[in-house]
Amino acid sequence: MSSEEVKGAAEVDIEALAAAEANAESAKAKRPKPRRMRDMALSMAVLLVPLGLFYWAWSWLAEDRQVSVVDTAENYATAASLGLPAIEPELGEDWKPISTHLAADGTVTTLRTGWYSPDGNGLQMSETSGDATEVDEGLTGAGTPVESAGIEWASYELDSGEAWVAVIDGATVVLSAETDGTADLDDLAAGVAAAS
Repeated sequence: MSSEEVKGAAEVDIEALAAAEANAESAKAKRPKPRRMRDMALSMAVLLVPLGLFYWAWSWLAEDRQVSVVDTAENYATAASLGLPAIEPELGEDWKPISTHLAADGTVTTLRTGWYSPDGNGLQMSETSGDATEVDEGLTGAGTPVESAGIEWASYELDSGEAWVAVIDGATVVLSAETDGTADLDDLAAGVAAAS
């Protein structure tokens, strides 16, 4: 092999080596950089900030919910004239009466009042001169004893939630709440006890 051929082969090897190095540099440049904690924290912040703002706005809007308050005085006065005790529970200003209904069917009078609790739950207080089935047909049997505010109640699990029943001043009083509002039954019972 002549010196020219050796020189040519060496140049080819040098060019191949240079090309290989260039390819290696190119591959390094294309490889993604490893993620740093700072980058991940920024990505999370981009997601969490809008969620936080949405939650804050939702809470603010829910806090200012207005309910339509009804005047229960007329139905309570009529119920009293028909022989019901017409117990008006002593509740705080945050409790709002939202519905009232009086039904007189022969010898049975039933007064129902819907309440909106401070926690945003709907409850109902019913008084009847009949038995508890006049209020809800599911209120049969002895129920489970519950004591609240010095009154012995019978508790019933219903499809819609829970109901407490007691006989007060000769009338059957039924307190009922949907599942979300059962924690407020104690407060409503305390209001009934204070008024009776």
